[in-house]
Amino acid sequence: MCFVAILVSLVMNGAAAGFALPHLRRNEVGMAAAGGAIIGAAAAVTFYIGLAAVRVPGRAVLDIGEFALAGGLAIAGCAAAMAIGARLSSTIGRTAAGAMVALSLVMFAVLVHGSVGIVTNLRVPLPGDALGADVVSMGLAVVYLGVLVGLIVLLGVAPAGIRAEWERDRAFADLTREGIVICEDGKIVDVNLSAGRLMGLDRVALRGRAFRDFLDAPDPDRILSASLAKPQEVGLRATGGEGMFVEISSRDLTSDGKRRRVFTLRDLSDHKQKDHQIRHLAYHDPLTGLANRAAFNEALASSMKRGGEVALFCIDLDKFKEVNDVFGHSAGDEILKTAARRIISAGPNAMAFRLGGDEFVVIGTGADAGDANKLAALFAERLNTETTIAGRTMRCGASVGYAVFPHHGQTADALFANADAALYRAKADGRGLSRGFEPEMDLALRERRALQQDLATALSRNELFLHWMPQADTKTGEINGFEALARWKHPVRGVVPPIMFIPVAEETAAIVQIGEWVLRTACREGMRWPKPGKVAVNLSPVQFQHGDIVQLVHSILLETGLPAERLELEITEGVLLDDLSGALNTLRRLKALGVQIAMDDFGTGYSSLSYLQAFPFDRIKIDASFIQTLSTSPQAKAIVRAVVALGASLDMPITAEGVETPEQRAFLAELNCEEIQGYLVGRPSPVVSFESPFIKQRMRAAG
Repeated sequence: MCFVAILVSLVMNGAAAGFALPHLRRNEVGMAAAGGAIIGAAAAVTFYIGLAAVRVPGRAVLDIGEFALAGGLAIAGCAAAMAIGARLSSTIGRTAAGAMVALSLVMFAVLVHGSVGIVTNLRVPLPGDALGADVVSMGLAVVYLGVLVGLIVLLGVAPAGIRAEWERDRAFADLTREGIVICEDGKIVDVNLSAGRLMGLDRVALRGRAFRDFLDAPDPDRILSASLAKPQEVGLRATGGEGMFVEISSRDLTSDGKRRRVFTLRDLSDHKQKDHQIRHLAYHDPLTGLANRAAFNEALASSMKRGGEVALFCIDLDKFKEVNDVFGHSAGDEILKTAARRIISAGPNAMAFRLGGDEFVVIGTGADAGDANKLAALFAERLNTETTIAGRTMRCGASVGYAVFPHHGQTADALFANADAALYRAKADGRGLSRGFEPEMDLALRERRALQQDLATALSRNELFLHWMPQADTKTGEINGFEALARWKHPVRGVVPPIMFIPVAEETAAIVQIGEWVLRTACREGMRWPKPGKVAVNLSPVQFQHGDIVQLVHSILLETGLPAERLELEITEGVLLDDLSGALNTLRRLKALGVQIAMDDFGTGYSSLSYLQAFPFDRIKIDASFIQTLSTSPQAKAIVRAVVALGASLDMPITAEGVETPEQRAFLAELNCEEIQGYLVGRPSPVVSFESPFIKQRMRAAG
């Protein structure tokens, strides 16, 4: 029975301590005090159980009053000790609390010892298993000693455990990317490593500093005093470094009985940088670094709103597509970047933009607007110089048109339209030039738009017709065939030259319908000729981009009955520029129909020789510009001689265009050039003639 009592006492005291200690570690003062009271009560009950287990010759007498007083003091002392330990979370405070519990229990043991008396009766026999009082006292002493040692150890271990947990929490806090700042009354109590990095000091140096000194905000005190459940963006001043933007939020925390505020800081530097990059990409061209169309619209409106003169320059690179096709897209990109640098260097105080492709615009104000003509000429000069890329020298050139606000337009749209009209004039005048807007240009632009509208209905009103340009054998003068040339008789304007309406038709894609009409009409009329001569028809690059040109040619040949070998389709390099592989595939399919394919205007582009290698043309036509300068340009003679020799080596017949004098014919005959075309042979006419005495007479005179 005695051993059972001692065991029960141990379990009871252990349970009491097990109830009290968790509340102590969680700083729950009320529950910790209750746990302390239970410890004191458990000690009193333990004593009572132990006393009941004593077997002596006689009986034990307990003074209930003294026992109650001792127990009450033990309960009160242990409760007070545990409450103090819960409030003071420091190691010293909790160790002192453990000592107070021990002192309370010792005091109980001393006081309760005097409340017990033994009335001896030797006639009462002792049970055989009875333990003596000394043994029971030793057992109770062991119980009390175990409880005391356990409490002291646990109360000492609890702060160490809390400290270890705190260090573990701090280690986790140091691993986070967000900065954590703990403040009390606006002063920094502690920070994690990330906060130290953001603020430019370590945690030791930051402790005690006013957190408001690091905040760059209109009202830092509001941020410090308010609980920021919703993050706010503020500036953070770093010691010895640049400021930055952070996202700050806060919450309240009670620690060691003190109310503190925990601030979380998230560095927005990467976010701001990404935002800047996104905005930069939204308003800048990634290739050249220049501002783009969106930025241009805002900048032009803003410049005009400020008042004063504003010059708007429109810049287009000449023959950029040719360069891009011949030398590749990487070379084209370098051309664009070089052009951007040259534009900036020519007008360092102006704002340059790339609208897309090879189209640039520049906004000039102040002195740049006042001397717009000089700046436009400088743009053209800088852009028309040679460029060396990857060891290859190339020249692209540029045309420039400009208009000045408010003289040439009161709105952004009007100013841009007039600058574009000036650019169109610069191109029409020969490219590589600069032109300022003039009032008549606006009239010309309106005329051009009217021409576009009239051209759209020219076919339906039967206003188009054909003229035929004869092609003759260079030596004999015999007519081999005719080239079909489209003509337009406008009901008001009269006969409109092809040089005026063909470019307009290509811009509006009306050339697709016009080209189909020319091809069908030429084949139909060719079938009515007295002799089966060659029918030459020009194809526009636009026709290759719209619809199936192969199917169209095939259907027209079937419809008109013209033998495929009589049809010669003339193309320029423009057909091959945008999509070389696709164009070559189309040409091979056309050639498979049996028609002849001729390279027109040979020698005027960058890539004529490369195209001859890529596709077996049936004929090469030398551009008229070389023929017309034979008498004045040794270079032209050398080029013509080389082209004729090239044709002979490739087994490609040569046709020379623009032959107007007997001397030119004689030179070509000497070179064995097979065919000539020009005013010497005959002018374009609506009627074909294979037997022209006039032509034969001129040929004999020339020979």
